[in-house]
Amino acid sequence: VLQRDGPVNGRGRSGAPIESYLLAVDPATGKNLWKQVRPSDAVAESREGFTSPIPFSGAGREEILVVGGDCLTGHDAATGAELWRWGTWNPRRIGHWRLVPSPVAGGGVILACAPKREPIFAIKAGAKGNLEVSDAAWTTEDNRDLTSDVPTPLFYQGDFFILNDLGKRLARVDPATGKPKWIVPTPGRAKYEASPTGADGRIFLMNFAGEVVTVNPEDGTILQVIPMGEERDDRTRSSIAIAHGRIFIRTNSHLYCVAQP
Repeated sequence: VLQRDGPVNGRGRSGAPIESYLLAVDPATGKNLWKQVRPSDAVAESREGFTSPIPFSGAGREEILVVGGDCLTGHDAATGAELWRWGTWNPRRIGHWRLVPSPVAGGGVILACAPKREPIFAIKAGAKGNLEVSDAAWTTEDNRDLTSDVPTPLFYQGDFFILNDLGKRLARVDPATGKPKWIVPTPGRAKYEASPTGADGRIFLMNFAGEVVTVNPEDGTILQVIPMGEERDDRTRSSIAIAHGRIFIRTNSHLYCVAQP
């Protein structure tokens, strides 16, 4: 739970400390297993995160990755204890930098996407203690096409696929260097905020209009653009999901399941 430091529009609490925390719950009983308070120096909206905690196995340990509140943290999966902390992309403590993309790991690094057209940062897996900004393995500060305000990047076929929703670009990025192997424009006029999905040798995207786009991961070639939304659909944001050989596509009004006959 990532909570800003004051009530807004009637929501939240006043007159008491507001803690952001990571909570583990027993799925069989619903009982709390542990609760780890996650302090932050962020202010106002920048304390808020729409991100998900991500399980990660690497460097000989099991972690839970959390990004938000102007920092990225790794927690012991068994106890919730904070193992390491990296940050910040917001040294000036700007107050309107809420965070949407979840962390994603692959190729020995963990990505944190700063908001509002700011860079992406890669942190080496297996970190310990408090890390400085300069401890990042690489950053995309020198390439403004490599940023993501809303979609979570995809790790697939050994590389990251970064969807720049504000710049309407899709890039395949080397996890070792942060350099793009290719960058292509996304088709159509509608914005893309759903995260990219990888399966069956394809990258799947969906835009606000409910158009599903399939991309060849080898070179970024657009293979298909399939209209799945209704005529007046707008702000379709659901990421495409893959399970049991089926593709699940949710538009504003329908849930589709696509599979081989």
